[in-house]
Amino acid sequence: MPGPATNLPIKEVEETIDYFNKIYDQPIEVPQNVVDAIYSFFIGRTENEQAALALVNVVIVTALASKVNPMTVLDRFKELGDGLDLDLQLATFLNYTRNNTSILGVKNVPGVNTHISRTILS
Repeated sequence: MPGPATNLPIKEVEETIDYFNKIYDQPIEVPQNVVDAIYSFFIGRTENEQAALALVNVVIVTALASKVNPMTVLDRFKELGDGLDLDLQLATFLNYTRNNTSILGVKNVPGVNTHISRTILS
C-alpha cells in the first residue's frame, strides 16, 4: 500500500528526529573571565552552587539573545545591591525572552505594623 499522496519530498524519520534534537544545541562562546565574574556575583548572593550556575547560564543566554554584553548586565545588577530591587530587576530581565504566558514575578510580603499584630494576637 503506497504512502499518503504528497508533493513534498519524503524524509527519513531519523533526519527529523536529529533536526529537533539539535535545535537547542547551538554553542555559545563566552570568555571564561565573564563566566567567572557572573558566577562569583551570584554565588555571593545565593550561597548555592546549583542556583548560581543556573543564574549564570540564564543571564548569559538572555543577554546574548538580547544582544547585550553580559558584563553590562552584571554591572547593572551590582548597582542594585541586595534585596527586592535585585530580585525585581532579575525577574524583569529574564522576562524579556519569555513567553507572556510564563513570565516571572516577585512576591513582595508587606511588613505588619507591630501595633496591629499585637492587637490581633491579643
